[in-house]
Amino acid sequence: MEVNLDPVLDVIAQREAAAAAAQQNALTQGLGRDEFLKLLIAQLENQDPLEPAKDTEFVAQMATFSSLEQLINANDNLEALALGQTSLVNSQALNLIGKSALVEAGSQFHIGNGKPEELVYILPQPAESAQLTLYASDGTPVHTFELETTPNGRVTLAWDGKDLDGKPVPDGDYRIEISATDGKGEPIPIALFKSLPIDGVNFLDGGFTLVSGDREIPFELILEIRS
Repeated sequence: MEVNLDPVLDVIAQREAAAAAAQQNALTQGLGRDEFLKLLIAQLENQDPLEPAKDTEFVAQMATFSSLEQLINANDNLEALALGQTSLVNSQALNLIGKSALVEAGSQFHIGNGKPEELVYILPQPAESAQLTLYASDGTPVHTFELETTPNGRVTLAWDGKDLDGKPVPDGDYRIEISATDGKGEPIPIALFKSLPIDGVNFLDGGFTLVSGDREIPFELILEIRS
C-alpha cells in the first residue's frame, strides 16, 4: 500500500504527543517550595522528642530544599529572559505579513468579501472515491467537489466561490464534510487544511495573533508559514 508522507503530518503528531505529555506532567507534578517547607516544619513540630530526627536526615532534607530553591530561582531567571525576548519576537512577527499560514481546517469554512478560504488536502493512500461537500447553516448543500483519488502530496482545492447553479456564494460560515473510501468501501482519513493569507499582527500580553481577513489566528495553531 502506497503511503503519502508530508512534514506537516509529523507536526500534528508531535503536537498531539506534546499535549499528552503535558497532561501527564500536570498529574505528576512534584511539591513546590512552600509545600515542601510546610511539610518540613510540620515534621519538626510533630517529631517524637524522645527520638528526634537524626542530624543526617535533617541535613539531607535541607539539602533537598536547597536544591529545590535553586531550581525555582533558575526557572524565574529563565522566565525573565523569555520576557526580554518578547519585544524581539514581536518585531520579527511583522515580517510574517504577506505570507500564508497553514492551519487545520476542522469542519468550518469561511467566505469573506466574496473570497473563499483556500483549502488544502492530503490523501495518505489511494482511494476508490473521495468527496468534499460544503453545507450552508440550514444544511443545504452548496457545492460538492470530487477529490483526487491518488496520493499526490498537498493538493489545493480550486474553487471560484460559486454554488451548484453557478451563482456566487454569500459571505459567511459553512460546514465541511469530507470522506474517502478504499476499494473495499472502508473509510480513509484525509488531512484537511486551510492556507490563509496573513494580513496583520495583533500583539497581546505574552504573545500575538495573526490576522487573516476578519479573523484572528492564534500563533500556536499554525502548522507552517510560506511566502
